[in-house]
Amino acid sequence: MKSINLITRTRALLAGLAFGALGLVSAQASSTIINFSVDMSVQTTAGTFIPGTDTVSVHGSFNGWGALNLVQQGSGTVYTNTVNDTTDANGASVFYKYVNSHSGYPNGGYESLCDGGGNRAATLPAVSGSTLNLPTPFFSDSGPGVTLTSTITFQVDMSQQINLGYFTNGLSTVDVSGNFDGWNPANGPLTWDPTIVRATPGGLLTSNVYVGTFTSVPVSTNAHMAYQFVMNGQNYEGGLNSTNNDGGGNRFFTFLPVNQTNPVVFYADAPYAPVSQLRFSVDMSVVAVTDTNFNPASVTINGDLFGWGGVALTNNPSAANTNIYTSPTYTDGVGSSINYQFRYTELSTGNTVYDHANGANGGQGNRQYIVPNVANTNVYAVFNDASLDDYLLQPATVTFSVDMNGAVGNDGHVFDPNQDSVYLNGTFAGWYAWSGGVNPAPAPAGYQMIEEGFTTIYTNTLVIPAGQTLTAIYKYGIDAGSVNGGPADDEAASGQNHERVIRSTVMNPYVFATDTFGFQYNEPYFSLSNPAGGHLAVGAKNADGFLPVSWLGRPGANLQSTTNLLNPVWQNLPATDGTNWVLGYSSTNGFVSVFNTPAATPGTPKTFYRLIKK
Repeated sequence: MKSINLITRTRALLAGLAFGALGLVSAQASSTIINFSVDMSVQTTAGTFIPGTDTVSVHGSFNGWGALNLVQQGSGTVYTNTVNDTTDANGASVFYKYVNSHSGYPNGGYESLCDGGGNRAATLPAVSGSTLNLPTPFFSDSGPGVTLTSTITFQVDMSQQINLGYFTNGLSTVDVSGNFDGWNPANGPLTWDPTIVRATPGGLLTSNVYVGTFTSVPVSTNAHMAYQFVMNGQNYEGGLNSTNNDGGGNRFFTFLPVNQTNPVVFYADAPYAPVSQLRFSVDMSVVAVTDTNFNPASVTINGDLFGWGGVALTNNPSAANTNIYTSPTYTDGVGSSINYQFRYTELSTGNTVYDHANGANGGQGNRQYIVPNVANTNVYAVFNDASLDDYLLQPATVTFSVDMNGAVGNDGHVFDPNQDSVYLNGTFAGWYAWSGGVNPAPAPAGYQMIEEGFTTIYTNTLVIPAGQTLTAIYKYGIDAGSVNGGPADDEAASGQNHERVIRSTVMNPYVFATDTFGFQYNEPYFSLSNPAGGHLAVGAKNADGFLPVSWLGRPGANLQSTTNLLNPVWQNLPATDGTNWVLGYSSTNGFVSVFNTPAATPGTPKTFYRLIKK
């Protein structure tokens, strides 16, 4: 079980939990004087930079991407300034971009370089206190193309790719591709140079370096140059570390009017290391329950080890869980970082559904795995890190109610109970089309709210289908004059909804608290990402000597108890799960679970409780 540390005790609420933290502070001795310079002549001529009115600044890692304004040199078009960089370490890289304040300039004024999201970059001197004079480029590298006769030499060590079995000297190929050769690998073939001998971290001598020397296609003077090595004509290396990555995912240099030789680097920045055999598995059980369009034949793994185009995964039809899909076996070096993601396509729509780390709770990032020092392993994940108990596995009957007293739509319409109708819409209804326009569509049958006697309360009881989340997301709408047979989206702005939790699946029906039209209330929801949503609390001792323990329950969450917090042995209380518990009271947050526990007396141990998510 994954437990969430919400703990309370029977004598009083714990005021808080103290967490110790070790603060690590390192002295910053790095210091480099950097001289920045940029030519604004192209923008001045085009009228997208007006000297004396507009400003040009430099933003970068040296100042937290703040602005350092540059100063015009005389009446010319070159702007400069100097900074003491104490942020970036000596020997590391400084990243920066120039920014034009002209109101009509796109991209917030940031210059655009050859690889889109890339930054200008330079390697700082290794010795603190040194000075770095940066070359003067045209803003956005927009100057006229210049053909230089100077050369650039590239060197890449393929030892780890050979170690992994992905590359063979004499048979495989490696090229360099960048804006210097039109981003065409065929224009940048590298040649194996067995005379270059290098020692691995373990002392093994290797001679797996590939070298090539090239001139460039015409480029703007002092332009930012981006490139990557490409294995076997199609596998761009990717996965570069932050020192070698310009922010656009590429290696970098500045093409100068002198011959340059870049240092030897490992392909994909992967040094020679022991290898591990890896398989990747994903549990699609939640998807199989919640998505009726799930195509089991479409599950793939995508990433920098497998290619972002994806590799098909397969399941075992005779396994205890047939919803686990597994990849072929891959080999990678110990310590390597693998970025990856699972995907599938839907049957009826063909839409691709993407997996994210903690995606069930709003996560958007790819998964990352650091290869351990083991011979082989299986890397297991659940699609979007979703838990089955976050969903209805069986249909649930739920009663909705809304108070229309004084209700006014956000379109200004004042609700008239004698003329108007009220409807319910939401995720469980597939968000059917709101009425409006020339030919408004009526609501599907069953979603109209019914006036309760002569009150201002309107109710409806619906069956929420299996596969929906425990949190119902919905909205009310008015059908003015009852002429459309369906509601306008007039309760609140788009995306502003009610959110209430089905806290008990044993109650039939489960009754939501009454909503107020126009007040979009979101109930607390206890989850791994929101432990405070459980509202675990202990009330004052009653006349019978008992203390009420209360919490906002839900299926898939229950209490545990212990009498010792120093060396706790937690006793599971499964009856308190939202699939079982029925004792409590109604509140604005729905059903509040409650039970009474004896108050501790002198000489008897205290009892502590915590709410856990399975």
